[in-house]
Amino acid sequence: MSDSNNINKHEYLNRQEQQEQQAGRLSGGHSSYGERSSPIAEQQPVMRSIAINPLTQQHRTLHFEPPLRKVDPSDGGHMVAGGGGGIGLARLRGVSQPELTSKTSPLKTKPHQRRSKSESSLVRKWHVEHATLKHRPDDFPPLRTSRIVHNTPAHVISNRISDCLQSRSIKTKFSKSQDNIAKCRNTDFCKFTIRLYAADGDVNEGGVLVEIQRLCGDAVSFMKDCRAVLNVAEGKKGDSSGSQDDVPMYLRLPVSQMAFAKNINLPPITPEDENDSVNVTAELLSSHQSDSNMLGMESLVIQTDSLKTMKSTAILASRRILCPQDPGNEAFNMHNYVMSLLIYDDEGTNDSSPLEDTALEDYSAKLRNLAMSALSNSLTLLSGEKLLCSTIAHNQEWYTSILIPKLLQDLTTASNHPHDACYALRCLSNLAECNVDIAMKMREKGLQDAIKTAEDVGAREFALLARDAGSCRKVCLGFVCS
Repeated sequence: MSDSNNINKHEYLNRQEQQEQQAGRLSGGHSSYGERSSPIAEQQPVMRSIAINPLTQQHRTLHFEPPLRKVDPSDGGHMVAGGGGGIGLARLRGVSQPELTSKTSPLKTKPHQRRSKSESSLVRKWHVEHATLKHRPDDFPPLRTSRIVHNTPAHVISNRISDCLQSRSIKTKFSKSQDNIAKCRNTDFCKFTIRLYAADGDVNEGGVLVEIQRLCGDAVSFMKDCRAVLNVAEGKKGDSSGSQDDVPMYLRLPVSQMAFAKNINLPPITPEDENDSVNVTAELLSSHQSDSNMLGMESLVIQTDSLKTMKSTAILASRRILCPQDPGNEAFNMHNYVMSLLIYDDEGTNDSSPLEDTALEDYSAKLRNLAMSALSNSLTLLSGEKLLCSTIAHNQEWYTSILIPKLLQDLTTASNHPHDACYALRCLSNLAECNVDIAMKMREKGLQDAIKTAEDVGAREFALLARDAGSCRKVCLGFVCS
């Protein structure tokens, strides 16, 4: 009996020793009875952690604070009790109270706008010396969106491209270094780059390789601009103007007036159905998820366009945007949300923003641009239906003292945000046509100088802005003089 116990004991010790030796080999060390090592402890994975920048989180949730939706913009940004607290829109955004409620002070513009070296010249031309061209790196395959131009110097090609980008209203930053690159963003917020390389052969004798690479955004919108730029680079007589701003053929008429819609029996749409569709958009805007907010704002732009939805639905959504007292804004004030994006865009106007050239900056810029588009659609629709004056009559003082100065400020910063300036010009035109008093207020707050600034930027680098500035000048100043 004792012999069997000794055998079992020896087998147990041998088995334990083998396990410890195997664990020691896995951990790169040695084990013995004197230095026992735990196989479980040796094989545990190393725990890692990640730190989240609190500044980034603050910007991501800036537009979604609950008190933001409980402030009445018609009160000029005063402190309004919302829910259980008395926090106001001005304090939430960090804007001083006198700045929001000033009724008589003229528009304050920044004395100096920080501009990059590539934007310091008065004429926006991309000049590339042919001798500075480098050969394309061969560590990645060539792109299909490229073309070789022969028998043409590089500076001629670069000048052609810069003229094309200006006519198509594409915001561009030209590099003056040896990279020979242009960073572009079109009106659909599609970002792409244009690079010039030396083609086969000697740099001074060979052709020029024009390569365009899409970074993000709609592929269809990118291909329209890509084909136009490549054709212009070759010197072809094509359509280099900003034709992408024109209404597509399938949206020349409202859907309800098209032939196919007249020949089919559609179920009747009740007012409850229209309210439900707008309420779905309001739910997306009230979400704390950033992607839901972007989707909701894109939906709101469509719902305020009578060419893309029913006119009755577009009028319903437009009223919610322009009138904070609209009954549909009881659950979620769509007016407060949209106007907060337009007025309190601290990260969009701050030149030294820590979010510069980041994805969050693009997100904020696109979200605000969609809000500007929705406001422009609403003003245009209700102005055409002769409903604009009655809709904003109760809040006219807020429009003249808060919104209009901000729209004029957008014109003074058109070089940094030309897309927003275009919508601001259209909004000012509709508001000036609505009421002569509003037009007079615009002129007192510096409308002429703001339009002149937008016209200069448009003539230099953004054709769509120049066109809208000319139209606004005719409408606003002509309406005041009459």
